[in-house]
Amino acid sequence: MGEVGDTKLAALDQVGEEELFEKLTNGTSVTDLIREHNVGWRLWYRWLDKAQGRRQRYQEALDMAGHFYAARAVQTAQQADVGSVNVARLQVDTDKWYAAKLNQQYDTRQRDVAVNISVTDLHAQAAALLASVQANDDVIEGEWSDAEDDV
Repeated sequence: MGEVGDTKLAALDQVGEEELFEKLTNGTSVTDLIREHNVGWRLWYRWLDKAQGRRQRYQEALDMAGHFYAARAVQTAQQADVGSVNVARLQVDTDKWYAAKLNQQYDTRQRDVAVNISVTDLHAQAAALLASVQANDDVIEGEWSDAEDDV
């Protein structure tokens, strides 16, 4: 990293992590934040890793930002009127998506469970079971007769 990068990291340190993370919590996107402070993604992540525990505090700020976007989606939906319902729907959908990306508790996508059954695997399991039964001599030998009950 060069002198310019060190200067930019020092500028972020001077602003302070508390102020930067507070902006994130209140709805400023990371892209806007790094653009405002004239740093790139690599420097941003280098700054996050520079102090111990900062990346975790960053994740917590993003988690809280998810609450901001979810609350804003609710507010937008409640304030919509007949003339702005389509715009409001787009804004709500965008805020819901962003909230779900930042905070997993807002991820409402339905997850499908895939179950694959292979008949070949079932046959192999049955053959292995039969082989283990025959190897252990657990089969009882006997004769069957067709006897009729006299009543």
